[in-house]
Parts: sequence; structure tokens; C-alpha cells
Amino acid sequence: MTVIPPLTVLVYMKDSQLVAHCLEMDFCTSGRSRDRVVTSLYNLIRTRIQSAVAKNGQFNLFRQAPLHYWKRLEQAELIKGCQIDLGREAVATKFHSQKIDVREFDCC
Repeated sequence: MTVIPPLTVLVYMKDSQLVAHCLEMDFCTSGRSRDRVVTSLYNLIRTRIQSAVAKNGQFNLFRQAPLHYWKRLEQAELIKGCQIDLGREAVATKFHSQKIDVREFDCC
């Protein structure tokens, strides 16, 4: 079984938009509402993982964000810890757990 590592989500402002950025996967979503950008990012992560598993390519998912985002994380505030439910039992059975641990940080 494959273990998905805990993910780090950094939320910050860029060009008058909020951005939610998964640092381990280098995926971003943007918009005007914090709840929307985070929810959109979680949906994107879930969809990408499910798609990769269906193609047996789950190891291609992880590409670290550039170093300057990780440095911003040092000054960010932990907002909450939560989990993303992978859904579909057929997909989730390939993983150690059906849920992915996520830590959200705010850098606004």
C-alpha cells in the first residue's frame, strides 16, 4: 500500500487574490474567498490523486514548490489541521489510509 505524506497548504495574497498552495504537490487555486480557494484546492488534490491512481502513476504527484514558498511558511501561522477524504473505496484501498492529513497555514 502507498502512504500519502501529510500535506502543507499555505494561503497567501497575490495580485489582490487569495491563493491556496499545496507545497508538496505545487498545486494552487485562487479566488476572493478563503473558504472557496481552500475547498477548490482540496477538490483538485483529491481529483489528481484519484486520476493518478487510476493510471497507476501516484508517485508522479509530488513535486515540491519552489524554496521561497517554503521560506514564507516559516513566518506563517498554523490555522488548523484537517483531512482530505479520498472518497471512492476502490481508490482509497490502494493507500494506507482513506484520508490525507493536511496542515493549513495563513500568510496573509
